[in-house]
Amino acid sequence: MIPIFRESDNSQKIRKEIPNAAACASSFISSTHRLLCTEGIPMELDECIKGRRSVRCYKNEPVSKEQIEAILEAGEWAPTAMHKEPCRFIVIEDKKLIKYVSDETKLLVQQMMPAIAKRFATESDAICYDAPVLILICTEKDERWNTMNLIDSVLAAQNMFLKAYELGLGTCYMGFVSFLTNKAEVLRKIGVPENYQMAVPFILGHPKNKQGSDKRNKPNILKWIK
Repeated sequence: MIPIFRESDNSQKIRKEIPNAAACASSFISSTHRLLCTEGIPMELDECIKGRRSVRCYKNEPVSKEQIEAILEAGEWAPTAMHKEPCRFIVIEDKKLIKYVSDETKLLVQQMMPAIAKRFATESDAICYDAPVLILICTEKDERWNTMNLIDSVLAAQNMFLKAYELGLGTCYMGFVSFLTNKAEVLRKIGVPENYQMAVPFILGHPKNKQGSDKRNKPNILKWIK
């Protein structure tokens, strides 16, 4: 849920200093993403949905504990089957451990996907892109609920991605990191309990570049039954 804040005195002053503020409010808001976040002005949900992109280039800048906690809370408010709320979170800020995850993933990708192996035969971080935070959404192992738990985790992740964007941060789903689900020694080292499975791994950080510019296709409706 996008919070509603009062407009700050500083932002009111800025608006007064801009001629025809009412006429240019839309472009002003769109061009000042970070100002909106830090000044306490709410970002429209539609802007979050259409402006968010997967970020693969990050600044060497930490994410605050308060921002991470706000993103985790957003995940908890996602829809959940039977109100089970199965998602558990592992937050990794240790750069050496993130590099370990990246290196182990690169090895697996080269073994499992030889067609693209050359791309990952590099010393650079071609997996986690030097992001300062890696978050793992995990759920308890339960064959009866595995599918629903995975869906719940994906729903939580989308909430978290949107909240991160609202805070001026970037995220990217780490599909290749999911290859580690059968590497017990790696999972143990990154804190995943034996009775849990890693469902959605993603990175988080301050993006180097502005998000959102390309277009998306219009909804492809197979049927509309009335």
